[in-house]
Amino acid sequence: MSDTPRIGFAKLAAWSVWCVLGLGVGPWQSPHAEPAASPAKPRMEFRYWDWGATPKRDDYQFALLTLALDKTVKDYGPYQLSRVVRSYSTSRLRREINRGEVVNVHAGPWRPLETSEDKLPERSLRVSIPILKDLLGYRRLLIRRDDLDRFRNIRHADELKALVVGQANGWVDVEIYRHNGYRVNDTPTPTSLFDMLARKRIDYIPISLMDTETTLASRPELAGQLMLLPDITLYFPLPIIFYVNVHEPQMAERLEVGLNLARQDGSLERLFRSSFAHELQLIREGSGRRFLLVNPFVPKELAAEKTVETADSDVPAAAPAKAGSR
Repeated sequence: MSDTPRIGFAKLAAWSVWCVLGLGVGPWQSPHAEPAASPAKPRMEFRYWDWGATPKRDDYQFALLTLALDKTVKDYGPYQLSRVVRSYSTSRLRREINRGEVVNVHAGPWRPLETSEDKLPERSLRVSIPILKDLLGYRRLLIRRDDLDRFRNIRHADELKALVVGQANGWVDVEIYRHNGYRVNDTPTPTSLFDMLARKRIDYIPISLMDTETTLASRPELAGQLMLLPDITLYFPLPIIFYVNVHEPQMAERLEVGLNLARQDGSLERLFRSSFAHELQLIREGSGRRFLLVNPFVPKELAAEKTVETADSDVPAAAPAKAGSR
């Protein structure tokens, strides 16, 4: 007779049913086994739009995206971030962001969300965390060299308002200038502004401090006709935020979480200051004449944000670097 313990038929049948129903553990399974690992999170794909005309600003914004996404890998999983250079009009860009086939995230001035039915395809998700403070609101003037003396004699805003400023159609700036009494000639194609200035269809183009060094890089043949005015600056509050495909709320949530983490540990501030040290120095020096404009579209919660000139408080020290994965 075998020494193996016998199991009664009734007990064996009951045990079999118990296991089939999944109510018990089999002889091959420990009652204290670890639960199965949760399925891997799908990889999020971020395709950042770069319009090819402002490399310094786009380098910073792409680096900031990387920073925010790296900080959220643990909670949101892996990601893929690419940089897509395309030339789009403002309206076309907003529609392409929501199609999501080529690009699905971009940075731009805070703006009221579109409400009219024909503009709904342009309504993206806002990640309402300012990423450039108000730096984009500091503008130098690109003018014709022949007009240098005329601009040097300007002492009051009314004299500047009598001239025609060139802007791209759909930019928030257009409504800001008009709200402040400036004459604006706006065009659907931003790249045509330089030709309009050279041909005297407009009198000047406001250029961000971040972009002055590369303004005419794409049009070197106009360098003999056009120049940056050295001693007049325009300023208005202009918070810049990220916009995400309207169908991807989790992507917007992830960016908001990552940006908040970067603000809390000081890494966003450090990236900002290292990227724009030259521009910040120019603002601190404050040479020349500065004309101030009102931006009526900035919401109260963003208007309370620190400006470039009031944000010189201590920045948190960098934490020890850790190896990370995307």
